[in-house]
Amino acid sequence: MIDKIKLTNRNFNPEFLLDNYKWKNVEIGNDPLKKGLQSNLINKSKKFSLRMLLTENLNTNIYSLSIDGSIRKWYFNANSRKDLKSIEFEDCVKLLGKKLGLKKGEVWKIFKITNLEIGVTLLLNSDFHEVMNCFVKLRNAKRNNEYESSIYFKFNNYEILIYDKFLEMNKGQIWTNTENNVFNKFHFFRFEISIKKISGTTFKEDYSTLESLKHNWIKLPVILETNLNKIEFVDLLSKEKEIKLNSLSEYNNYIKYLGMKSIGIIKTIEGFKQIGIKNNKSKYFKDLINNYRSHISSDRDYKAELMFELSKKTNRLI
Repeated sequence: MIDKIKLTNRNFNPEFLLDNYKWKNVEIGNDPLKKGLQSNLINKSKKFSLRMLLTENLNTNIYSLSIDGSIRKWYFNANSRKDLKSIEFEDCVKLLGKKLGLKKGEVWKIFKITNLEIGVTLLLNSDFHEVMNCFVKLRNAKRNNEYESSIYFKFNNYEILIYDKFLEMNKGQIWTNTENNVFNKFHFFRFEISIKKISGTTFKEDYSTLESLKHNWIKLPVILETNLNKIEFVDLLSKEKEIKLNSLSEYNNYIKYLGMKSIGIIKTIEGFKQIGIKNNKSKYFKDLINNYRSHISSDRDYKAELMFELSKKTNRLI
């Protein structure tokens, strides 16, 4: 459930690293009192390495070390849909400690987590190919869908992402018959919480160190399920109901539905945000969305199926 991570230690003994890795000089902003050295921490291949940055304070000769990248890809040596289980995460961190020349168990205690990405990939059937478009609104977050295969909900210090993992894994490649068959049969739903600044979020209490991350691993499924469930979901996959209009109010509601369908639910929501409603705005918004939902078939509950698959997957990763 952990993917990208950034670790920092502001008083690191660099002797082992300087003796065992090749380094290149890099600039550290415009600070003449800091010297930067960069190298790759390789598990099995350079393609999935972690970046190491040693920064020396020329006044004090104290070194700080930061490590960042996808520890999931680093550990598995692949850009796959496989997620780290608890036991794999612990093995990954132990391996990291060995690569850094640290004493047994030391790695858990000396690093702070500054950036963290929590995520999971679900294997669904191809009926879910367009499901990310059904996640339409999350509180006051900015919804960004500028990329064809992904949706972002952006807050100040973190963002929530939903995207097609299969398309991300195979971007820029010519697909074989096998890849086309996989895409036509399955949907790889990826859900992530990307925390840009741990200290500026509620995640800091449980996930500010590797040790606290290990101890609070069991809470990750609840975090993922809660955050996905909070996103306003409008079923854009099911068919329209067969409508029989028996009153003027039903006719008016149907006309409103057709209008929303015509311009799209996202543009409908964006337009609603521009209206200067002083009182009960949330109620009017709920009425608007519920009117749309009332004209969609309820034969299948895509969100419930998705949440069930998420629960199953995260329980396996505990």
